[in-house]
Amino acid sequence: AVFGLLSQDLLQHMEKEEKILFPFIESLCAPTAPGQQRPGSPFGTILNPIRPMEHEHLVAGTLMARLRTITSGFDPPADACMSYRLCFGELAGFESDLHTHVHLENYVLFPRAVALEGALG
Repeated sequence: AVFGLLSQDLLQHMEKEEKILFPFIESLCAPTAPGQQRPGSPFGTILNPIRPMEHEHLVAGTLMARLRTITSGFDPPADACMSYRLCFGELAGFESDLHTHVHLENYVLFPRAVALEGALG
């Protein structure tokens, strides 16, 4: 149930990134001809979509921590079958990937996007 909730939350999160936030960040990076204006933001400042994304990262981290707890740190029981062991190994890898995702967005992409928006006025 926890993994199902986490999966659902992350699918919605990634859809918002791919359809709303990332295209806007790309538009900030796109070159413009002299005198040409950039398209306006549909959400005011870029912080308006970033703040909910950061909150969703916190929720995902909480759910992942809960998964880690209920699986005893992704440590399968001694009598676990190979599928069970594989599942726990995949969960551990997923947790690592999630930490990388959150770190790159929260500490690299989002601050750079905010700074770029500010520099462009």
